[in-house]
Amino acid sequence: MLRKRKRRTVPSLNTTSTADISFMLLIFFLVTTSMDQDKGLSRQLPPLEDEQQVEMVDVDKRNVLALKVTDHNELLVNDSMVAVSKLCGSVVDFVSHCPDKQKHIITLDVSRKAKYNTYFTVQNEIVAAYTQLRNAQAQALYHHNYADCSPEEREAVRLEIPQRVAENYQQADSKKGGEGV
Repeated sequence: MLRKRKRRTVPSLNTTSTADISFMLLIFFLVTTSMDQDKGLSRQLPPLEDEQQVEMVDVDKRNVLALKVTDHNELLVNDSMVAVSKLCGSVVDFVSHCPDKQKHIITLDVSRKAKYNTYFTVQNEIVAAYTQLRNAQAQALYHHNYADCSPEEREAVRLEIPQRVAENYQQADSKKGGEGV
């Protein structure tokens, strides 16, 4: 006697609403999640002025530190080549020994062909130098670091050592010799 076995069927799940539930969860997480915002370099740009209204200001050369990033990502400090890693020390020495610390200027000329990483590293070194200078000033005045200062103390330190950086971007070489465009 042969018995025929009934074939068992596997029960299936009803998945018609799975897509709807997934979509609702996705929207829920997008709405409730906080997105970090990118932070850039904190620089205060000069106000937009007409070229006719711009006044020429005489600046003492002793108060100017000229930085230049070349096409080949080399850093020149007052026309002499310096490693980017030594820029922080150069800026600290310059501002420390500047005759008038409130009127010093750091000019930064950047070639358009220079790599962004070089530009960003130079900016980081400048910021590190100012951080070091402001920490030293805060220690001298208030006996604690700049980060631990109250808002009034920070403003006083900022007035003593202002961050004065003037940036200039060199134009890429265009066709020379009067050729037509």
